Amino acid sequence: MTVLDTVRSEAVKLRTLPSVLVTCLVTATATIGLSYLAGWSVGQALDTDPSLLVGDASPERVGLDGTAYGQAGMVVLGVLAVSGEYADGQIRTSLLAVPGRLRLLAAKAAALAGAALLTALVTVPGAFAATQAGLGDHGLSWSGVWDGPAPAYVAGALLYWVLLALLSAGVTVIVRNAVVPLVVLISTVLALSFYLSLATGLADFLPDRAGALMFRESEGYAHELTAVQGGAVMLAWVVAVGLVAAVLFRRRDA
Repeated sequence: MTVLDTVRSEAVKLRTLPSVLVTCLVTATATIGLSYLAGWSVGQALDTDPSLLVGDASPERVGLDGTAYGQAGMVVLGVLAVSGEYADGQIRTSLLAVPGRLRLLAAKAAALAGAALLTALVTVPGAFAATQAGLGDHGLSWSGVWDGPAPAYVAGALLYWVLLALLSAGVTVIVRNAVVPLVVLISTVLALSFYLSLATGLADFLPDRAGALMFRESEGYAHELTAVQGGAVMLAWVVAVGLVAAVLFRRRDA
């Protein structure tokens, strides 16, 4: 079995998991729908009393706030891509079928990255467009989208979602169950890292806060990373977790 055959096999496994398909569909639908509602809410506020909004609010910034709703979906996708085989013991069959554990792990990562990217390619631009539609006259026109930072923000959000899915899968390989990464990572991306940031600037080096700088405008804090630095920090987290996962996956019994 070649490397490409292994990747195809892992991709087929993902496609045939109902939970993965449901996760992708719910993530896309909920994120786009909530993004429209968020844009509509901001648009109504602008029509009523613009002073209610923070001074640095912009269509570009508001446009990708909705992607925060989909973070949990990427965590779930990454966890499901790995945990199912441990739960039903199928991992033993996979290890027997593929010559080399690291090849199998790399194939799983490649298949997951593809699934996450496909989901993000539908959801992230869709969420941005839905937000602009919700903003109404306050949103960006089609031509205006290409003149500002919006394309770079969308690209950053796409990368962020893929990296978050890979990080979640790596943690799942390390702990070999679904509950721990789901609880820890979802609580972190949805709440914990924000509250930690109120107490210490070191929270900016958490993967979700650092990675989010790839698609959010700087708020001007002295300790805040740039978009490139934030992306590098998140990538470093993914690589570090991936290396630990690879070592344990190679050495441990299934």
